[in-house]
Amino acid sequence: MALKVLNMPLTCSRTMLQCAPSRLCVLLVLALSVRQAASNTKRDWCQAQQSFNGTTSGELAQALKGQTLNVAAFEYPPFSFINPKTGEWTGFDIELFKMVARQGEFEFNITQLRLPSENETYNKILYNEGREYDMLVSWMDETAARKKHFFTFSLDIVDMSFMLVTTNPKPTDPPFKDYFFMFLKPFERDVWLVLLFGVVFTGVFLYVLEPRLSDAAEDLKSSNEHGSPESLPAALKRHAFGVMDLFHQGWLLFTIQENYTPKRWWTKLYLMSWTGVIIVMVAMYTSQLTYFLIIELSSTTAISSLEDLISSGKAVCAMTNDEDVSGYLRRNAPSVPIYAINNLGEAFPAIRNGSCVAALLGKAEIEVELSINEACDMRTVSGELNSMSGAYSADMHNCGEYPLRVVDATLQQMRETEEIEDLWSEYITLPSVSLFNMTVPSVSLFNMTLPSVSLFNITLPSVSLFRRGAPAGIVKHCSDIWAPCAP
Repeated sequence: MALKVLNMPLTCSRTMLQCAPSRLCVLLVLALSVRQAASNTKRDWCQAQQSFNGTTSGELAQALKGQTLNVAAFEYPPFSFINPKTGEWTGFDIELFKMVARQGEFEFNITQLRLPSENETYNKILYNEGREYDMLVSWMDETAARKKHFFTFSLDIVDMSFMLVTTNPKPTDPPFKDYFFMFLKPFERDVWLVLLFGVVFTGVFLYVLEPRLSDAAEDLKSSNEHGSPESLPAALKRHAFGVMDLFHQGWLLFTIQENYTPKRWWTKLYLMSWTGVIIVMVAMYTSQLTYFLIIELSSTTAISSLEDLISSGKAVCAMTNDEDVSGYLRRNAPSVPIYAINNLGEAFPAIRNGSCVAALLGKAEIEVELSINEACDMRTVSGELNSMSGAYSADMHNCGEYPLRVVDATLQQMRETEEIEDLWSEYITLPSVSLFNMTVPSVSLFNMTLPSVSLFNITLPSVSLFRRGAPAGIVKHCSDIWAPCAP
């Protein structure tokens, strides 16, 4: 038996067996045989591509008729996975490819690719094991980096644009000690000290400049009519009342509660200036208090955008074995800590237990998780952070793009007839809800409950938002659990 490695013959002859252990020769031959068999898994499509003489997309869609493709897939539910009951591959990606194969009248065999191990990424597996097959029928993000490594992609089948998902806002019912001192919230300590100083200074200023008009001046006079020495307790009491009148007068003037007519021009000038300061401070206090009551108490989550996530300094959940996700966070949010998750099912529990404040996932992945989230306690809080699509992929060597273009012809036809959308609706169907019915939760303000307010009362028909899904019977539809979740 002879095999060629680097164009040099390798023969297990009697001479070699005498020079080297027979076990080593056998192992070497087996390894090379396995390598050669694996390399033969991917077909050379150049001859088929050159011989194709069709001129229409319909003819191209039938170019694989009677052929059998060797494809590969990751087990990534609910998009592609092995049904434990039947032992067969299923999921949105797989069922869609089955439809393509039926229309194109070709067969295919699926080989399972291993998932990334620790400190390993999907790209490493794609660039190595992924090249050995005619096509990958699990969606992969279409990126420039993968194209540089000679991978080509089909028409997009899923929208994997990044979005943030976090917990729903909840009505706030603060304890008594919090809302009793709520009036202190709008201003910081320094502002309150300035106000206190203004009250005291106003009383002292008026007492010094116009003592005859001050009630404090009368209280400070000796009440002993016989001219005998005043006792110490009586003097302390008299001065205490005088100081109280002094501060009381300052407070009345500060809050503009007394019809006070000063006699001296500098007193008038001072009170005019101080009145202007009072008006500004009251207006600022009112606006700050309103903002605090409506914004701060309306929601228990402060994350509504990527900027909020960055400023919070809290962790975000992300699948770090996906270089696209980790790369995006490095470029756009380098200071945000990352809590690594291995699959979609770990995202929502991690948010609930506080391991992260939000999760960065693909649009399709979020819809899948929201559709099976019976707690209805999660929501998306940002628009699409980028533009990313998931598609079937193939290595371009040996004209590997040819079968992918054949698949594209069928996918395009299915788009036009809305078959892809119909397939998706079987996986996840969102009920008729008011998509813009964003509700401000009820807030208890001094034991007075304000009702929920509908900001946008626009009701849209039942739609599929992201066109992603899981196989029927595997993912529970949200229609039977949506009622208690709807605003």
